[in-house]
Amino acid sequence: MKNKIIIFAIGILVGAASWGVVSLVSDRYEPFDSGLGFYIGQFILSIIAFWVGYKKRFRDLAVYLIGAYIGMNAYAYIFGGSEQRAWASLGMVTTITLVVFPLVFGVIGIIISSLQKKYNKAN
Repeated sequence: MKNKIIIFAIGILVGAASWGVVSLVSDRYEPFDSGLGFYIGQFILSIIAFWVGYKKRFRDLAVYLIGAYIGMNAYAYIFGGSEQRAWASLGMVTTITLVVFPLVFGVIGIIISSLQKKYNKAN
């Protein structure tokens, strides 16, 4: 249980960071409006998702992705302006797309880990 809380907290922090990095690399606020910010945020989320998938189980990956989703939306709501708050409910729907690449990378990590275990058992 403690492990899942840590993974969830990491997800929240990384999700918020993936949104916050956009304003550091561009004059935009949202990842959808900045190509570089979008790719950097997705890279950060995906690398950690791959690691969680490789080292842990699918359940842990799901906990990480839920935490990242909450972190993204919380960052946008807390640090965004009145426009972001007004669009918060729509933002909660559109930010689901921001966890697709991390999900894919996490599943790739799970697949590589399971193939490695099968190969090690065979030898």
